[in-house]
Parts: sequence; C-alpha cells; structure tokens
Amino acid sequence: MGLMDILMQAGGGSLLNQVAKQAGVNPDQAQDLIKSVGSAMFGQVKGRVESPKVNSTKLEDLLKDSKYANMLDKPEEHLQNPHMKERGNDILSYITGSKEGSREVASQVSKKTGFDVSIIKSLLPMLAPLVIGSLTKGLASDDVPVNMKPSNSGAGGLMGMLDFDKDGSVLDDVAGLAMKYIF
Repeated sequence: MGLMDILMQAGGGSLLNQVAKQAGVNPDQAQDLIKSVGSAMFGQVKGRVESPKVNSTKLEDLLKDSKYANMLDKPEEHLQNPHMKERGNDILSYITGSKEGSREVASQVSKKTGFDVSIIKSLLPMLAPLVIGSLTKGLASDDVPVNMKPSNSGAGGLMGMLDFDKDGSVLDDVAGLAMKYIF
C-alpha cells in the first residue's frame, strides 16, 4: 500500500468526507485535493531530508511518534480537536520550513488544481499530521522489505533513518520510497 493510499483510506474514508465538508466540495474533488496537498507535502519532506542545510531532527521525532500514525485510524477525532490546528501548523512548519514555505505550497497546489488558495491554506494544517502519520505507517509497513527498513545505526538523524541501503546517500532511498509509496 502506498503513502497516498494510506492517507486516502484514513478512517475508512472519513478523511475524504471531512475534507469535502471543510472545503465545500464533492468527494471526488476532495480526493483530488487530498492527493495534491499530500503529494506536495511528501515532496516537501523529501526536499528537506535531501538538503544538507536543513536540520531534520524535528521531522525525525515526528516520524517516530506513533500518535500521528494512530490518527489515521480515526481522523475525525483529530479534525474535531480544537488544539490540532495549532499542532498542525507546528508540524507544517517542520514540513515546509516556514510560513512562507507553507504559502508557497498552497500557491503551487492552487495553481495545479484550480482550487482557491484559501481552501488549500485551510487544509494544510489539517492534513500535515496525517501526512506524517502516513509516512510513519509507510516506513513501518510490511510492504517495505526488512533489509530496506530504516535503522538507527550508521548516520544520525532522519538522514540515517532514511538511508535504507546504507550507501551514505538518502537520495536514492527517499526517491524510491516516494515513487513506490506515493501512488
């Protein structure tokens, strides 16, 4: 199961309904929104991990926290929690690097999908914890061969965690994981 599948199937489809309701769109449009926003955020995570200039310790901590993966079971509870928007914004800052980065993501997704940028901006903090949860579940999935599971040996931080084949480069590993698990 791919990362996008994990995200799309959150709560047995209740995420899709929640996004449709919040964005004021039909379920098919909500599916397109989730895919576009999710793909953009997965891409941001990949870019931050690959950048030697970025300290990805916070991302590593988020990926190790099973509460985000557990949110995927009942996303409606997460979405109804009034404190989660603030937490979602915090997580979004780790994914995109800044408020400006979040605005850029919203703008790019808006241009790609044709949806108003304000709708995209409202969805980003809502979906950020679920995207992290999808990555956590994807990394823990039985679909990832044991020899490709992240380990804590070798290089430190998220870079070491994502260097599955221990060749010193995460570029090939993250790109492979992204291609295999996003779609």
